[in-house]
Amino acid sequence: MPLDVLVLLLSWLLKYKNLPVKWLSLNMPNKAALRKQYRAKRQALSSKELAAASAQILKQLIAQNLVTDGLLMLYFDSPLHGELPMRNWFEHFENHPICVPKVVDANGHMEAVLWTKKTPLTPNEWGILEPKSNAFISPKNIETIIVPLLCFDQHGHRVGYGKGYYDRFLARCAKNVKTIGVSAFDVVETIEDANEKDYLLDIAVTPKKVYLF
Repeated sequence: MPLDVLVLLLSWLLKYKNLPVKWLSLNMPNKAALRKQYRAKRQALSSKELAAASAQILKQLIAQNLVTDGLLMLYFDSPLHGELPMRNWFEHFENHPICVPKVVDANGHMEAVLWTKKTPLTPNEWGILEPKSNAFISPKNIETIIVPLLCFDQHGHRVGYGKGYYDRFLARCAKNVKTIGVSAFDVVETIEDANEKDYLLDIAVTPKKVYLF
């Protein structure tokens, strides 16, 4: 680097050293920006592309034996929001003990209900299937949770829909619960406004790669 450029850079850093970190991180994507960006990216995918991504993610998860014994939480996808279709997941883990989430209020709270092929289901206000039953089970009994998301970063932070349902639920689970995020898209470098209240993923799986945190 030329000396005059180096001197100019050093003088700039000295001049602006007291600027708040928020100003220095303006170019880093925050949750709101990423949420908007990845909603659009996901809506741009066809149902065929989403199904292919879901199948490839499941294939990697099986190949690396990421789901072992114990209670597994899956989720019913929302086609309206362009979520990865999960039907083939339920079919694959049919003989595995499974529970699914059920939203209990609009304040970010959900519970878990055991699921079998015979479990009566009904759509909630967002059109997502849920068990009719209110026979909730303790979150501490769950061994592995498949976590929906819009995107995730290289530290294991995730961006969801912003209501906090999973963050609140995961905080009630056992400390050794395994969380596996699934995404049709590659990792982002950093989520600028991630904080200590965000529950970190243990693993994230995309169609191309498995990320361990």
